[in-house]
Amino acid sequence: MLHVSKDHKLSSFELESFNPAAGSPSQYIQMAVGFLRRQAWVLATSVAAAVCIAGLYVLLAPANYKATATVGIDTAKFQLFQPAGELIIDTSSAVESQLEIIKSEKLALEVIKKLHLTDNIPPAKDGFFGSSRPLTEFEYTRQLVAVLQKHLTVKRLGIAWIIEINYENGNPVRAAEFANAFADAYIADQLDSKYQATRQASAWLEGRVKETREQTQAAQRAVVEFKAKNNIIDTGGRLMSEQQLSELNSQLLTARGQTSEAKARLERVNTVVQAALSAENSNTLVTDVPINETIAKLRGQLIELTGREREWTAKFGREHLAVINLHSQVMQVRSAMIDELRRVGEAFKSDYDLAVRKEKNLEAEVAQSVSQAESSNRNQVKLRELESTAASTKELYENLNKRYLESVEQKSFPVTEARVITRAAPPLDREFKSTLKILAAILGGGISIGVGLALLREFTDNKFRSVSQLERKLQMNCITPVPLWKEDAAEPDAVRAVAQGGERQLLRSKGAAWASIEAPLSSSAEAMRSIKLAIDLNCPSKGAKVIGLTSSLPREGKSTIAASLALTIAAAGAKVMLLDFDLRNPALTRTLAPKASVGFLDVISGRASLADALWSDQSKYLSFLPTITKSLFVQSNEIMGAQLTKMFIDKLRDEYNYVIVDLPPLAPVIDAKATTHLIDAYLFVVEWGATKVDVVEHALGRAPSITENTLGVILNKVDMDKLYKYDAENRSYYVNKHYAQYGYTH
Repeated sequence: MLHVSKDHKLSSFELESFNPAAGSPSQYIQMAVGFLRRQAWVLATSVAAAVCIAGLYVLLAPANYKATATVGIDTAKFQLFQPAGELIIDTSSAVESQLEIIKSEKLALEVIKKLHLTDNIPPAKDGFFGSSRPLTEFEYTRQLVAVLQKHLTVKRLGIAWIIEINYENGNPVRAAEFANAFADAYIADQLDSKYQATRQASAWLEGRVKETREQTQAAQRAVVEFKAKNNIIDTGGRLMSEQQLSELNSQLLTARGQTSEAKARLERVNTVVQAALSAENSNTLVTDVPINETIAKLRGQLIELTGREREWTAKFGREHLAVINLHSQVMQVRSAMIDELRRVGEAFKSDYDLAVRKEKNLEAEVAQSVSQAESSNRNQVKLRELESTAASTKELYENLNKRYLESVEQKSFPVTEARVITRAAPPLDREFKSTLKILAAILGGGISIGVGLALLREFTDNKFRSVSQLERKLQMNCITPVPLWKEDAAEPDAVRAVAQGGERQLLRSKGAAWASIEAPLSSSAEAMRSIKLAIDLNCPSKGAKVIGLTSSLPREGKSTIAASLALTIAAAGAKVMLLDFDLRNPALTRTLAPKASVGFLDVISGRASLADALWSDQSKYLSFLPTITKSLFVQSNEIMGAQLTKMFIDKLRDEYNYVIVDLPPLAPVIDAKATTHLIDAYLFVVEWGATKVDVVEHALGRAPSITENTLGVILNKVDMDKLYKYDAENRSYYVNKHYAQYGYTH
């Protein structure tokens, strides 16, 4: 089934060239080479035009001279607000700022003033529309500023603090004058800006020095008054010794440690007693660490008696009198240990209470000392603030006073960091750099225009140019490309049909229709044989094969293909009937039998017999039935769809091996759509480089019954000398030397 696109914009070779998944890098190179081959004349014309324009410019452009002055900037010179021991940071932005100053309008106005360029304002000139008014001084000055800035170029030399000032002019002397004028104006501007900055800084510093002197005096008075008010004798005056507070803090920390230790001992004894009372065995008493000698002795006795009890119990049993007595001794020792632990616990509790009271007393003393020191500390903090303010104010005053004295000295003798290193001299040779830039721009513009026009042609080429494009766009097989027959143009009326000896016989000629007969080893003849083979392979039914040829538009060569195909089949020894079914425009009849007086309409209407209407070639295997119309025929589609026509075709099937039918094109008329019940298979003819893609897609899309029954497409009138430009992948396929070994000719 055909798939057609309604939004076609690019041709096939464009899509192949710009498809990201088209293939390997070598294929991209082939596509680019194909593009250059196709559009070589456009590119060559654009480049040639650009070269001509560039040549005219070189011949007509006036001479131009460039004078150069260099200015250096010394970063080590004195700076008013530069901190001691530091230099100006070498940054590109600092140099760029100086470049913009030189190119500024202010310096251009200074140059105009220095060289007296506005002294002679040109008079008004006569124009096409009368005399123009004279320029005012302001307007003329603005024009001069624009001209000066246009011819001035300023750049930095490498990474050095050196600026190169270039000025271009037709007069070498004037070029040097302008370059030096800009350099001098820049130096003067730097001196003026330094003087103005120094004068403003001096005025500002004078006021600040007076203000800071008063602030310093007030700060020092505040320190003295505060000391007297708070009875502070020395700079570190305190009401309570810091050493005393430190000692109290140390004693408090020691007391807290003793309290924690007493509490731990008490808790340990209580834990052992509680564990011993809650447990029936003596494991807790045995495993705990001895607290004093008494408990240690009792612990030793308890361990010994407990061991002996376990041993005797194992030998004699629990009910033995000795075991019972021994158990009683164990319990007595255990009770004695618990009593001793309680006594020790009371002693530890007394120690703990004493430690707690001592800690609280120390905390109270520390709190009292801190409270007493707070007011003193606040006074000390305030005093330090006043002293710091007085010191910083005094330092600021001394610094500003020093800078003020320096500014007064510098104002009397201003200096600048910039100086002229080399003054411009009149150049001896012309300046070609600007000319070369303009020439490069002209050539670049010509190439760009050429590439743009070439791309525009590529993107607007909406015609079939290659077999792969045709198959991809129409989703149909291309049976063969049919080469353009070069001799058609030389003999447009080469095909003639005359009656000799009463016989209706077609005479041979050198036209495209007879190419397969006149040149059987030509590529055109081979194309016809390819079409016949496609018919034989795809139409294996018994009886005659009825093949219809149609196209989208007239003059695509379908009639010529029909005639050539019929002649090729007849030359192979098969009986062929060639029918001209284009009832509204029987071009095949006018070509093969212009003298015919009766035809298909006469036969089907019964006014003439088939034998009286047929024309044949010399081989007698080809029969041609022309169509004769006296006036414009309107109901042609009714004739083709009639049952009588079908019966006529069925009759031809019995008498011939092949019936080749030349049908009307699909786009202008609907006649071909009425032949689907008559035709076994269709061949669709597309003219190479002429038929638009959207026209073919529209025509086939409106005739689905024909599309579904189409054997394939024939790409007709292919210029084999140009086809390789559009099919880069298969370009070597079209080289004739590969086929010369078989005797084939183009």
